[in-house]
Amino acid sequence: MATIKDVARMAGVSQSTVSKYINGGQVRPANLESIRQAIAALDYRVNPFARSLKTQRSHSVGILLPTLSVPFYSQIFTSLDKVLRERGYHTIISCYSSDHGLERDYFNFLVSTGVDGLIYLPENLTADEFSEIIANRSVPVIQVDRAIPGVCADAVLTDNTESSCQAVSHLIRSGHRRIAAITGPGSIQTARERIAGYLRALEENGILYDDALVLRGELIFATGYQGFLHMMGLAAPPTAIFSTNSDITIGVITAARERGVNIPNDVTVFGYDCVDVCSMMTPPLPVVYQPEQEIGRTAAQWLIRRLEGDGDPPRTVRLKCSLQF
Repeated sequence: MATIKDVARMAGVSQSTVSKYINGGQVRPANLESIRQAIAALDYRVNPFARSLKTQRSHSVGILLPTLSVPFYSQIFTSLDKVLRERGYHTIISCYSSDHGLERDYFNFLVSTGVDGLIYLPENLTADEFSEIIANRSVPVIQVDRAIPGVCADAVLTDNTESSCQAVSHLIRSGHRRIAAITGPGSIQTARERIAGYLRALEENGILYDDALVLRGELIFATGYQGFLHMMGLAAPPTAIFSTNSDITIGVITAARERGVNIPNDVTVFGYDCVDVCSMMTPPLPVVYQPEQEIGRTAAQWLIRRLEGDGDPPRTVRLKCSLQF
């Protein structure tokens, strides 16, 4: 069986250059084709299991997230995967579809299967479940977007409360007093923080809270669609709606179009994390934009530092969102 040494000899380059090419690094164009030809001629194949036994490292990273169908998650993955591949790591992805049982099982599988580290977007796992699974395993975990209360692990989050407060305050400055909020379940950290920002904006601007103007549901299209119909059916409907999730925002926009409700002439909608859709509207809808690329890049960089021996206490960062009008 051909070895990396054989490939290097045939290609006329160093073993480190071949290793860099195999792990996704940048190789000079002059060497690129000769390495490819040598690999093809020798039928060289990387044996990750042998490499793992030799180095006690698999050079693989687990990625656990709710879904890849949401642009926010897929953009984060694309960004972090690029950073990891440049450092010679491959990713193993599992999506748990907001199912608590699957989330727990996939988390257990990934940390048991030999990955060097895990980047994890949690939803329903408890601190006790986390601790039980991770016990006696030296697998660093970076939490992304949400952090499990009581879990001592690095977390890369965004300023959900502040950005939501700014969005609702903008609506108030535009003259709106009856502002509805359609948001996710209270069990999810981001939903709690975004509704907290909504409430803070009302309080800071002297507007009384009206429970009829807040609707909570799953982070899905139907919540936005049905929520819009519910809000517009009130005796005193809102003049503006703050939607705190991309799927919910798409549901709101769809329901408005199907019912012939003009946005923003009949009702203003302020979206969250749905930039592409909101920018295609005429006129474009205001939206809270999360720095997906920076989130993924930061999570990957933090994990690499842990894998390289960083023993500092766990840290949490909140990256700033921006408002686009």
